Amino acid sequence: MTVGERIRVNRMTKGLSQKQLAELLNVTPQTISKWENDLSEPGFQLITHMTSIFQISHDELFIGESEEVYKGVIYTALKDSRMGVYYDFFTWLCIGLSVALMVTTIYVSTVETLTWHFPFGLGLLALGFVILLFFISRWREGYRHSPEELMHVYYDKVEIMNPSLTVTVDNIKQMEFSRYRFYSGIRVFDNNGYLKIHLTNRQTIMVRDVLDIMDVKKVLLKLQQNMKEETK
Repeated sequence: MTVGERIRVNRMTKGLSQKQLAELLNVTPQTISKWENDLSEPGFQLITHMTSIFQISHDELFIGESEEVYKGVIYTALKDSRMGVYYDFFTWLCIGLSVALMVTTIYVSTVETLTWHFPFGLGLLALGFVILLFFISRWREGYRHSPEELMHVYYDKVEIMNPSLTVTVDNIKQMEFSRYRFYSGIRVFDNNGYLKIHLTNRQTIMVRDVLDIMDVKKVLLKLQQNMKEETK
């Protein structure tokens, strides 16, 4: 059993939620979730504070054994709330460029000294921005209607909020995790992206605008690996 799993078990034993423990330690619930999923480790002072809350020794936290299986939420994937501003920006940018190119195309087509190649090329460019606007608008609407908590991960299943769907781990055929490459040069956006879950019934579920996508990847792959080991 890992340190993270022992933190989870001791938190359960005390009847504390991740939010309640986070308030006692003056950290965020997401930080507790990362500790419990071995994505990061608490510092010495926080460990000391935890052992006091759990009323156990340091040794019990690091080498204690427990057979108790936690069946609650082990990780919550959150929506990246920063993305709304960028969806709005690119939507209005595409609208402005599309209108400007259409007006320019109409004007150029009236200039007799220019061949048909000029308005045709501008028209194609305008069409390209209209198509781009269509996709960005769809992504924007999906973002606006998605909840703050996109997905809850349990020890044997994944609960997706939009659409409301519960998928058991043994029904997952393949998972794909991707960062948004457009934002890869901006440090604050290095760890957001989307995931695709391919099910055994050939259905594919897309979850977009996920915060800490690489942490989600570690949790889900570890969960899948644990299920494979249990079935051997």
